[in-house]
Amino acid sequence: MALARREGMKAGDRLVEQRLADALDLSRAPIRLGLKALEAAGLARGEPHRGFVLAKNPTSGAAQPALAAVRRSEQVYTTIAGDVLASRLPADVTEAELLRRYDLSRAELQRLLDRIAAEGWIARLPGYGWRFAETVSSPEAQAQAKAFRAVIEQAAIAQPGFALAQEVITRLRERQQRVLDGELEKMTIGEIFHSGCEFHEEIIRGAGNPFFVEALKRVNSIRRLFAYRSFADREGMRRHVREHLRLLDLLEGRHYAEAAELMTRHLQRPLVDNRHSRLA
Repeated sequence: MALARREGMKAGDRLVEQRLADALDLSRAPIRLGLKALEAAGLARGEPHRGFVLAKNPTSGAAQPALAAVRRSEQVYTTIAGDVLASRLPADVTEAELLRRYDLSRAELQRLLDRIAAEGWIARLPGYGWRFAETVSSPEAQAQAKAFRAVIEQAAIAQPGFALAQEVITRLRERQQRVLDGELEKMTIGEIFHSGCEFHEEIIRGAGNPFFVEALKRVNSIRRLFAYRSFADREGMRRHVREHLRLLDLLEGRHYAEAAELMTRHLQRPLVDNRHSRLA
């Protein structure tokens, strides 16, 4: 439902399994379970020859309980991320400790641990407990991730044969414009981060080289942890989105050298102005 809201979907729009799987980086099996859960909640319905469609607008009152569950999960995730970055959690933790500390049910904790493990900043210990990756709490990790992205993302645009289909540019522009026009205030920090990742991953696909895409996805999974500090600055995010729109203008005009230069500046510029905030 959060994805449907980001996409500006309305009641009656198709919920295409493969498109959802690609957007959420999942296989189709959990997507199918999610669609059935939405159907049971009255938020989606199956139609002959169409599959599932939205039964309610994602901005409607009926959708709010589902979106509240997303926000609850994001709040706990944000708290854990902040505690890891601030070294308030030991490197090795048990599920019992996490259940007590964050007042979670076992099912809620398992979903969070599965998500964090998939993102690469926690791993199950042999037999008992979990261990946070050392790199995620390293003060150098964020700068290293930013430097890596500045290299590969501008290099992808500079590749011979780089091209983005007009339909991709149009879709990305519509998404970014919706964010700028007011959607930003309704989005969780996790949704803002996911939107930014989608934007940059779509652009890097224009190089036609899967190694660029996989490398960016990997660094994004680690970078998510830092995002909960910098992405809280909504004004900084608006500046970022305006640059996204400018970048799309350059790509649409096939001014690739200029677009590559802008991408480098874009990735090197901090989201948060250190003169006004200590979040960065």
